[in-house]
Amino acid sequence: MLVRLLPDYAGTVLWCPHPVGYAAAQLDPALVADLIRWEIGYYDALTEDFGWRDPELAGEFTATGIRLALRLAMQLGSGFDIEFASYEAGVATRRFRSECPADNPRATAAFTLLARSAA
Repeated sequence: MLVRLLPDYAGTVLWCPHPVGYAAAQLDPALVADLIRWEIGYYDALTEDFGWRDPELAGEFTATGIRLALRLAMQLGSGFDIEFASYEAGVATRRFRSECPADNPRATAAFTLLARSAA
């Protein structure tokens, strides 16, 4: 199952395949707080014409997105691929998957239900 991680003016950065609200995701509160901070930081880093205010901000967005994708993969476990496509120029889309059992079975169950209902 695929979960995409990206800010896109949906009030969440989680997509499976549609936007997934943080409450419905059942993720650990610390991860949710970091996802929200990352999304806010993204919007703050943009100019009015949606360019990066500074190239360093683009790099920070990508580095944080990778860390968050890895944390999300650990929470959901081996049944999920986490796709992260950075908006930073020249950075390839990456997929992450945990080889371990889920750290958060409630989140795994929630995303499993969301993925199945969308199929």
